Amino acid sequence: MKILIAHPGTQYSYQLVKQLEKQGLLYRFYTGIAIAEGSILQKLFSFLPMAIQKKISNRIIEDVPTKKIRNIALPELRALRSIAKQRNSEDVFYQRNKHFQLAIPDSALQEADLVIGFDTSSWLLIDRCKQLGTKFILDVSIAHPASKQKVYTSIGAAYPSWNITLKNKPQYLIDLEQQELEKADAIVVASSFSKQTLIDNGIGNNKIFVNPYGVQADAFFPAIKKHQSIINFVFVGLVDARKGVPLLLDVWKKLHLAEATLTLIGPISQEVESIIKTSYPTVVVKGKVPFADLKQLMPKYDVLIFPSYFEGFGLVVLEAMAAGLPVITTNATCGPDLIDHEVDGIIMKTGNSGQLSYAIQSFIDNRYSLATMGKKTREKALKYSWEAYGERWKNLLIEFKIDAYKQDLTTTIL
Repeated sequence: MKILIAHPGTQYSYQLVKQLEKQGLLYRFYTGIAIAEGSILQKLFSFLPMAIQKKISNRIIEDVPTKKIRNIALPELRALRSIAKQRNSEDVFYQRNKHFQLAIPDSALQEADLVIGFDTSSWLLIDRCKQLGTKFILDVSIAHPASKQKVYTSIGAAYPSWNITLKNKPQYLIDLEQQELEKADAIVVASSFSKQTLIDNGIGNNKIFVNPYGVQADAFFPAIKKHQSIINFVFVGLVDARKGVPLLLDVWKKLHLAEATLTLIGPISQEVESIIKTSYPTVVVKGKVPFADLKQLMPKYDVLIFPSYFEGFGLVVLEAMAAGLPVITTNATCGPDLIDHEVDGIIMKTGNSGQLSYAIQSFIDNRYSLATMGKKTREKALKYSWEAYGERWKNLLIEFKIDAYKQDLTTTIL
């Protein structure tokens, strides 16, 4: 089987490419800018100033030969330049994704047995594959955009001062994503929550498959936790309303906890930081932290709180588990797929302040069980390696190919 993967950006697509290459299934990887580790191009970049090297470090892909990487750099460079000029990001990425899809040659799509594309960058690619007779699987990184709009309306009503962090997607982009979902031969999502939102918006259950992401667990080193009087809670992620931060802050303020601390780690706007420092002075705001530093920092805390209203997965949940932290999260994340409620974490309903308050107090009251729970989360995370993610993809592709063959055979007979 020869698989072509098409993704104009980065995200977790590099992990998928890497794992399919290990499985001997990768034919080509079409992307914006990717640099094979150890390639001549990477060696040339090593002579550039360190600041530039750091900026391109997320473009380096391991264990994939240069000959299988096809860069379509111009649309990506234009997009990066436009974003730097603070132009509308939705329109910028629409144009990038459009030109990226058109630049992949027909010959490559025909040569492949199957194409894997990603949401928001596949509406033209799917039509081209159908015309060429090539099967197409859509990898969906977040739950349905129409469901997201409804959630935003609800959050905006509850926390109007946080509306600055909620950006509604234009209807034409929602329509294009719906087209992708309807036309794809199969869809892969990372959580049961994402799958349910697709079903709620008219996508057939039988063509949606759940494959949770992975984590590099050996990059995290859980700390040995001793009995302590202070419990240190941490939130990691974009500090905005969708992630449930205003709910968390309100609950934290009402609890008046003398035996606990709360730290927020993640990108934050000046407006939001001002709100927090003014109204919630006891909360520590660290801002954005490089991932290399976060891996060292995460184990120093005791519990992750991730009360998000809407996710495709929420990789930080799995990263915290790898670091040996129990997790408080919602039913709109990967939590229900990974966590045994009140065994290695707590699952709450989105927006439920009472359940969040109970969860926080529960960890404080049962602080002596934190080490045991942390050990369980670490053991659970070890089962969700990127290698396991790749193996599940391999099995899914084999199953899909068999089903597609049966369908083609039936059509031929009829």
